[in-house]
Amino acid sequence: MLNLLQALAGDSPQSSPRLTKRASVLSGMSGSDHGDGHGNHDKRPEPTCEGNLRILQKLDCGNENVLCVKYSYDGTVVAAGLVHGAIKIFQAHDGSALYHLTDQEVRDAHLPCTSLTFIPTDHGQKFEHLLMATYANGVLKFWHPSTGSCLHTIHENRQTLAASFSPHGDVFVTGGAPAQLHMYDAATKKMVRTFEPSPDKTVMDGHMLRVFSVLYHPNAVAYPGVFLSGGWDDTIQFWDSRVKHSVRKIFGPHICGEGLDIDPEHNHVLTGSWRKDSALQVWDFTSTEKIKDIPPDFNSCLVYCCQWLGRSCITAGGSDHNMARIVDRGTLQTTGRLVDLPGGVYCSDNSRHGNVPKVAIGAANMVYIVEKTGG
Repeated sequence: MLNLLQALAGDSPQSSPRLTKRASVLSGMSGSDHGDGHGNHDKRPEPTCEGNLRILQKLDCGNENVLCVKYSYDGTVVAAGLVHGAIKIFQAHDGSALYHLTDQEVRDAHLPCTSLTFIPTDHGQKFEHLLMATYANGVLKFWHPSTGSCLHTIHENRQTLAASFSPHGDVFVTGGAPAQLHMYDAATKKMVRTFEPSPDKTVMDGHMLRVFSVLYHPNAVAYPGVFLSGGWDDTIQFWDSRVKHSVRKIFGPHICGEGLDIDPEHNHVLTGSWRKDSALQVWDFTSTEKIKDIPPDFNSCLVYCCQWLGRSCITAGGSDHNMARIVDRGTLQTTGRLVDLPGGVYCSDNSRHGNVPKVAIGAANMVYIVEKTGG
């Protein structure tokens, strides 16, 4: 099975010891992940919150696992991308199901939706909740959720695993396997540039293995056209859209999901690595120096996803011990946990609204909307 998964992944043999559960799902080899991971499907304990955290909503996605989740820019809806390609849209405030997005191409491929990105709109315009989705077969689709219409489709000859729009929404970048990054004009949907390492083997100015996360710097005034990417080759690459090769890098983080975020206020980079040690780290964007390792919880998990949560906290989730937690940014102590989840936490996103943003956490076939409580 390992050799087959490795062949599907298309990466070098050196990556096989780190073949993850999420990667096997993205290769189309795994569907449901209910039970304890050892073939036992007995009734598990209900997920519960510990500490300063409470569950607001439980969004049921049927019999398909959730691989990606995203809040809209106005925080009113939550989208969940599923293992067989469909997308479910929910009302954020009460968890009611709104739309189910799929078409014949998605149904025929029967492959995972790998990332979701709501398309930025100009300030002052009404939010239309237009959505871009990427799929494991290299398809990008632009959806109009309220009508269920696919407005446009792009085909990449690879596995497309991640995407990010620039803050102004004029361009977007995709990443996957192979590890080149492709930039598209958002209006024409035409590819305008490819980013990749130089032929010089003495430098590492690009990715050598698959890319799982791409993220534009949110401060487009100070950092126009600057974005970051991370993946299996244990680097975070810094890109300038005017340059074909990366301009600098961070060595260390092993990114296997959306384990990359930027705090524009302090210019700190947060990374989450799928490993036991040094799984959650903070880096200085300007110098690329490590600022701190965030201590693991007493039953630490391998991190797939992490984000800054408002000004004072961090969210992180992963597998092994299937859980998500909230970490105080000042004390570095865990203040709340969502535990006894039915599967690994492959994805999470926060609403970015209010003093205490809500967090959507995907595990197995459920999305849990949680909120930090207390001070």
